[in-house]
Amino acid sequence: MSRQLRNLLKQNRNLEEKIFYDTRATDWREELISSKELSEALSRLATRILESESSEISILKMINDLDDLKGRPLDSFEKNALQVVELIFNYLREHNHYDLAFTKVMNSLQLSFTRLSLNDLSFLDNYKHVAVRFLEKVISLGHHFDPKAGKRAQFFSQAIVLLVDRLANRESVTSDVFRRAESKLNEYLDGFEQKSETSVNKILSEIEKQSREQQANQYTQELISSKTKNEEMPIFLLDFFENLIKPLLHKTIALHGVNSKQCQQLLTDMDTLVWSIVCSHGDPDYNDRYEADVPPAMKRMYQLFIDNDVLTSYVKEFFIEIEDYHSKKLQGQRIQYDVMISADIFADEEYEKDDLLHWYDEKDGSFFDVDSLKQESWYLLANKDENEIYRCRLLMVNHLTRKIYFVNLSGELVVTVGFEDTHFLANNMSEIQLEETITYTHAVDSLLRELTARLDILKREYQLLLKKRARDKEEQHKREIAAREAIQKRIEEEKRQEILRRQEELRIQEEKAAEQRRLEEMDARQRFHIKGIYRKLTPGVVIAYKNDQGRWTEASLSLVSKTTNKHIFTDASGNKVIDPTKQELLDLIGELRIKVVREAGSNRDSLSSLVKERRQKLSQ
Repeated sequence: MSRQLRNLLKQNRNLEEKIFYDTRATDWREELISSKELSEALSRLATRILESESSEISILKMINDLDDLKGRPLDSFEKNALQVVELIFNYLREHNHYDLAFTKVMNSLQLSFTRLSLNDLSFLDNYKHVAVRFLEKVISLGHHFDPKAGKRAQFFSQAIVLLVDRLANRESVTSDVFRRAESKLNEYLDGFEQKSETSVNKILSEIEKQSREQQANQYTQELISSKTKNEEMPIFLLDFFENLIKPLLHKTIALHGVNSKQCQQLLTDMDTLVWSIVCSHGDPDYNDRYEADVPPAMKRMYQLFIDNDVLTSYVKEFFIEIEDYHSKKLQGQRIQYDVMISADIFADEEYEKDDLLHWYDEKDGSFFDVDSLKQESWYLLANKDENEIYRCRLLMVNHLTRKIYFVNLSGELVVTVGFEDTHFLANNMSEIQLEETITYTHAVDSLLRELTARLDILKREYQLLLKKRARDKEEQHKREIAAREAIQKRIEEEKRQEILRRQEELRIQEEKAAEQRRLEEMDARQRFHIKGIYRKLTPGVVIAYKNDQGRWTEASLSLVSKTTNKHIFTDASGNKVIDPTKQELLDLIGELRIKVVREAGSNRDSLSSLVKERRQKLSQ
């Protein structure tokens, strides 16, 4: 136990004795609960502790509630042991939000640690202690108690429950007991992880098989076409590729993948076969290359038909026929094939890229970006029909099968979402942010803070107790003097507060007067500024006017009507823009909706210009 923790516990116990026990009429040390009585009390309370669903369990309070032990004190060491374990486990319960089943596991562990602490408190500052290691490992497995974590996780969590229950039911718990429990827990965990990994591997194997099937569907015709397109060759060879080799190529890709050695070898053998037939007559290197490449390729292709049990008489006749062609070419004979045909007639109809339909619409509000998913990350998936939320790990985003696979802790496939259904993810999925796991270290730090806070409270209570005792011993006249002094101080304080209040009122009045003067000065400057701009508004002046829609329009003052007292502003075409009165014009200037762009010239005849512009407009 650290010195800081030891001192905190010692000071807490000393103050508790002075405040609660020393005031008793009898000697409280004669009423101490014995170690045997404490052990029997824990056994009687075991069922109540284990079945509690509360986030806080106080074994000290439960012991004090027993009729035969009510009000009796505990020895300092035993009370320290029960208190520190209680504070640690209540903190862990509060900050680790797991299923109710896990709460009961924590109850069992609290009882086990309570029994351990009565014999050994060395685990408090030894974070490598076997009991601490066991506790932290169990806490890290809290999500396995989620009922939706899968059957394997349920079996695993049940094994943990049985293991900690056996610990809690022991009359005496030591480090050796926790060491055996840790060994058994590691055994359970290794078995669980191994089986979960096996389950995931099976899922991945099935996904890989589906991917290869998709590859085969996607690439078989494309690869066949790549060997024959734009090549002139005998129709029997085209027929061989399209009707006999194509199924074998599809099966090879489905079994091994498009980049596998088997697939690439078959494609190479096809190239070799094509070359052996369409090679131009008289090629000087034909014989040498033929001997090196063609016979092995023919043997491999022939064996492939045998291995797949599709060696028909038609296939045999093809190989006999092609060997006859090879024999003639090796002898230098020119071969005239019955029919030469372009492979283009076998090609599927191709579509322009612009005609292809995309699997999603980017403007769709429910569009979900598949690439935003993070491999091996954990997500919460909501099943609104069942009103349930599932904690799942992203296993794979397969662009070949266009599917997204999620598994649970047990390695079981929870849901498979097709790319066309990703709107489901957009509306029902959220990523689980990695949060710092609340560990034993955090609980001990919290324990120190809690004991320090309790010590401060006890110190204050003890000081109050001392003051109360002192006050009880004071004579009556001292109390009266104290009362008179208190009254005098209260009167002086009221006077001081009255002075301060009056000073505050004067200060507020001065501030209001200063603010009023400032506002009046600002208003005067504003009126002077507006009148200055207004004086510039003579016929011919060009202004910028901001209309009600917030757009600026350039206009010139064409006429100031003395009859209507309106100022007529027109645009470059002579159209009226606005015709405000003087007051309206002053308001527009104050609202910053009119700015002078160019002042009027001295020799402009505004009325004649207006008449001229009007006549020009009417003549058009």
